[in-house]
Amino acid sequence: MLHSGREAVYVRVDERVVGVVARGAVHVPSAIATTLAALPEVAVGDPVPVGDGVLRLAGLSVGVDRIVATDAPPLPDPVVAGERLAAAGPDLDVVRRQLPAEALDALAAGDPAAVRALLGRGDGLTPVGDDVLSGWLVTTRAAGGDPDAVALAVRADAHRTTALSATLLADAIDGASIPPFRRLLLALGTGREVAAAVTALRAVGHTSGAGMLLGALLALRPSVPSSPATPLEGSPR
Repeated sequence: MLHSGREAVYVRVDERVVGVVARGAVHVPSAIATTLAALPEVAVGDPVPVGDGVLRLAGLSVGVDRIVATDAPPLPDPVVAGERLAAAGPDLDVVRRQLPAEALDALAAGDPAAVRALLGRGDGLTPVGDDVLSGWLVTTRAAGGDPDAVALAVRADAHRTTALSATLLADAIDGASIPPFRRLLLALGTGREVAAAVTALRAVGHTSGAGMLLGALLALRPSVPSSPATPLEGSPR
C-alpha cells in the first residue's frame, strides 16, 4: 500500500500502481472506480493481495466490472483549439512560479531536455512538473503531433518521480487521461463549454489540474520565450 485515504488508495502491482477510488473522486486511468462513499481504512505499507482479477482491501474485494474510456479524443483543428484555450484565460501562475521558465519554453518547442528539469519537480503524489508533462503528452498526441522524443525522455527518467506519477505518465504517453482532461479536449474540439471545462479541470487537486492545463496550453500554443534563448543542457543546438 503506497497511499491510503478515504477517497483513494494506491497499491503497487509489479511495475505499476493501481488505485481504488470512492464515488466522486478523480478517476485516474490506472484506478478502479467504486460506488462507495468512502473507502475502508488501510495502513500505508500493509500488503494488499491481488490475484484472479481481484484486489482485496481490508475485507473488500474489488474487481473490474466494465472498462471506462480514458483515451484522448482527437482535436480536428489544433490551432483553433489553442485559440479557444488561450481565450479562456486560465490563471496558471501558481504553476509557472514553481517551474523554470526555460524548461517550459523548451517543452513548448518539443525539446526532450525539458523533461530533466520538470520531472519530479514539486510536492505531492503527482509533482506539478509531472502534471505539466502529462498534459503536454496527451494534448500533443490528440493534436496529431509527435510526442515521441519527450515520451522517450520521460520513460528513461521515470525513476526520478513517485511510483504513482510514473504510472500516470506512462498512461499519458499512451494518450490516456482523467475525465476532466478528456472533457477539456472535447470542449476545445467543439468550441462548446470551454470555460466550464477549464474551471472543472482547474479544480482537480491543489495544482494538478492547473499543471495539466499549462501542459495543454504549451502543446497547442507554443509560448514566446520568456527567458533568454539559452538551451537547456542536452538540448539540440
